[in-house]
Amino acid sequence: MKIKNTFFLLITILYTGLQAQDSLQVHIYPAKQYPWTVLYELKDVKQSYINNKQQNKDSLFVYNLKGRKPGLYLLMYDMNPNNFVYFIYNNETVSLNVYPFENNRIEVIKSNENKVFLPYRKSFLKITAALHRIEKKLFNKTANHNDAIQYKNLKKQLDSLQQKTQTHAKGLLAEKYIKNMQRFFPDSLLPTETYINLKDKHFFDYLNFNDNDLQRSNIIIDLINDYVFSFNPPQNPQTQHLEYLKKIERILPLINNRNYRNNIIFSLTTSFVNTDGRVSKLLIDKYIKKMTPEEQKQINLQNILDEIGLSIGEQAPDFEFTDLNEKKHTLYQYTAQKPYTLLIFWSATCPHCLHAMPKIKKLMQARPDFTVVAIGLESEKYPWSSEHQYYPEFVHGLKLQKWDNPIVKTYHIKATPTFFVLNNRNEIIAEPYEVKNLEAFLKANPVKPEPINKN
Repeated sequence: MKIKNTFFLLITILYTGLQAQDSLQVHIYPAKQYPWTVLYELKDVKQSYINNKQQNKDSLFVYNLKGRKPGLYLLMYDMNPNNFVYFIYNNETVSLNVYPFENNRIEVIKSNENKVFLPYRKSFLKITAALHRIEKKLFNKTANHNDAIQYKNLKKQLDSLQQKTQTHAKGLLAEKYIKNMQRFFPDSLLPTETYINLKDKHFFDYLNFNDNDLQRSNIIIDLINDYVFSFNPPQNPQTQHLEYLKKIERILPLINNRNYRNNIIFSLTTSFVNTDGRVSKLLIDKYIKKMTPEEQKQINLQNILDEIGLSIGEQAPDFEFTDLNEKKHTLYQYTAQKPYTLLIFWSATCPHCLHAMPKIKKLMQARPDFTVVAIGLESEKYPWSSEHQYYPEFVHGLKLQKWDNPIVKTYHIKATPTFFVLNNRNEIIAEPYEVKNLEAFLKANPVKPEPINKN
């Protein structure tokens, strides 16, 4: 009987050991503050949900990874977008201790891949962030001698980190990720235009767009987004959509896999919806509409078009509105009176609007070339009937039913305040997201001096 019991005990130990293999085991401190986690796999330029877990009796989060493909995974442990852990799974148990209150420090208890990858990633992000800050000063023409010295030192640190870590990562999946996460930085600060041209030329020197493992990670799409959105972004609102498209069209021929290239196009189309809808529409017309019906099913095209709404360069629809005295007006009555019209959709019950309107009033005092048409989206006349009178320089209109008013759909209004800048041909020439964006537009388009009458 004793032998029999020992046999069953041995079997139980072996079974438990097998269950522990190829698992993710995470302890987050303090445990009581993080009762649940969600696990995602990074693949095809997006996060794919796997499972969610609560803590076990040992305050551990345990996920079975057996049978999962090797690659990059993400564990989210809070609603805070900064609270997550990237890690590599490559047919081994991954055991981590996570300390959110210690600058998101991660202690790798078990996993050869992550003992190399996670310390590298933390140092890499820290150094490249510092380099980007100096780059920004260079692009703004504010970099000084001390910045140049610091830049050189940081570049040496980055080169040393890459060399040492790639040596330690030999034979691991981490080696491939580390080699392809590299960013090109010139050895020293150069004159701005020279620096930009050199970096643009070599931006993708270290990246293999056609590696299957990389296509199943976020490494390629991260670098693409960095290049398209962050590196030397276009400055002219009138032509920026064409500059963005030019950047994208430099990248697409580098990707051989048609499905993956389509996924990149889908991702960028979606990303530009709230950045510059003109780019989304260009990508739709030039690429997505030419895909097969089966390929197009991978993206909700109509939903994206609805999200984009009106784009810069399109005609602003005319509409009717009433003033406080029930007198009817139309938008087009006012747009031809001056070179520009600022069309505002706001609400007297919206705190953001009440904060923004005095700033807009001050900005417009220096712009005799503007008519301001402010349309109140309200549920009832009060407090709009009182509040709008603080801005007598503006043309005011009222639209009741608030979010149910048809104008909301016509102009694709998702929040108040919403701004459109129109020219005197009723074309939308800017869609400032906030007052600071409106201020930037005004700065880039100063008042034109009146012609001198020689008679």
